[in-house]
Amino acid sequence: MTQNTLRSRRTATLLVAAASLAVGLVASPANAATTWESLPVPATYVNMSLLPFDSQNAYATTEPYCWGGCLPDEKLWQRSGSTWKELKPPTDAALDTLAGTGPNDLWAIGRKDIGSTVWHVHHYDGTKWSSDLTPDTRNLEILDAEAVSRTSLWGAGNTRNDGWTPTVTHWDGQRWNTTRFTDIDGSFDAVDVRSENDIWAVGYRDKGTTTPADYQPLAMHYDGTKWSEVPVPETPGEMNILRTVLSNGPNDVWVASDSHVSHWDGATWTRRDIPVSGRVTSFANYGGQIYAGVWVDLSGGPKLLRWSGTSWVADTSLTGGTTVTQLATTPDGALYALSQGASSPYNYLSRLAPPTAR
Repeated sequence: MTQNTLRSRRTATLLVAAASLAVGLVASPANAATTWESLPVPATYVNMSLLPFDSQNAYATTEPYCWGGCLPDEKLWQRSGSTWKELKPPTDAALDTLAGTGPNDLWAIGRKDIGSTVWHVHHYDGTKWSSDLTPDTRNLEILDAEAVSRTSLWGAGNTRNDGWTPTVTHWDGQRWNTTRFTDIDGSFDAVDVRSENDIWAVGYRDKGTTTPADYQPLAMHYDGTKWSEVPVPETPGEMNILRTVLSNGPNDVWVASDSHVSHWDGATWTRRDIPVSGRVTSFANYGGQIYAGVWVDLSGGPKLLRWSGTSWVADTSLTGGTTVTQLATTPDGALYALSQGASSPYNYLSRLAPPTAR
C-alpha cells in the first residue's frame, strides 16, 4: 500500500498456510518506543480501508463481512475533524480503490461485483462527482492507483484479452495515456509513485505452467521517459505475486509477496523475509524507519515489524488488534495503522504523530 492509496479489493484473502518459523524476534529498543493515538472508526464489524490526508481529514470504505450469496454493501465515509459522515457516491461507482491528494480530490475506482467485467472510475471534487471516466469500458482492470496532484493519477493493473497483459494508465487532467506490456503475460497488483519521474509497478508474470509456481514476481520502474523491468529473483516451487511496494527513491525499494520480502539498493535485490508466519499487508516509512504491517496467521506473532538495518524486529507499541490490515503515511509524516481483533474483525485505527511533533 502506498502513501496516498487505499485498496479494498473484493477478492478472497490469500493466507499463508505455513508453520511458524523458528527464527526468534526481539522487541524494538527503548529509543524506538512510540505512543499511538486511538482514533474513532466509522464502523467496527466490517472490512475497512483508509485514505488519510492529515490529522483532520480522511476517507474510508467499509463493507460487511459476507459468506456466500449476499450482495456487497460498500459504504464511503469522510472524516472531518473528529467525526465520520457517510458520503453517497454515484450509483455506478465502485470503491475497490481510493486515491487522492485531499478532501477535494478523491478518486473511486473498481467494479460493482466480482462477476463484472467493467471497471468504473469517478472523481469527487469535494462538492460533486464526475461521470464515469474509465479509460476502457471492456478490458482494463485498475487494481491500484495513486494520485500525485489534482491533474495526475497513475493506475496499474492489467488488460484482459485472451489472457492478461500488465498495464499502467495515467490521467493527465484531461485524458488517459495507457501503456500495455504486450510481451508479458501477467498483471500489476500495486503501484507506488514517488514522483512523476520515479514510479514502481509490481505484480506477477505468468510463466504458463499449471502449478502454483506459475506466478513469479514482476517489477517495473518508470524514470519519466521509459519503463524498464527490474527482475526480481524467483522463489522456486512457490507462487510469488508482489502485492505491495514502497519506494524511498530509485535505490531504496521494498516489495513483498506474503512473507517474502525483497529490497532493491539500486543494483541488486536482497531477500529480507519477515521471520513470522503471516503476510506483509503494507510498508510505511515513518521518520526514516521502515515498518511492515503483518496479517498474522493462526499461529500468532507480532503484527508490526520494524527494519533495524540488519533484521526485522517486533514493534510492540501498537496495542490495538492482533493483525495489521493497512499502514499509511500522510504528507506531514504521521503514520496510521488499521488493525483488527482476533476473535472478530473489530477495527482499530491508530495514529503516530509526525516524528518532529513527538
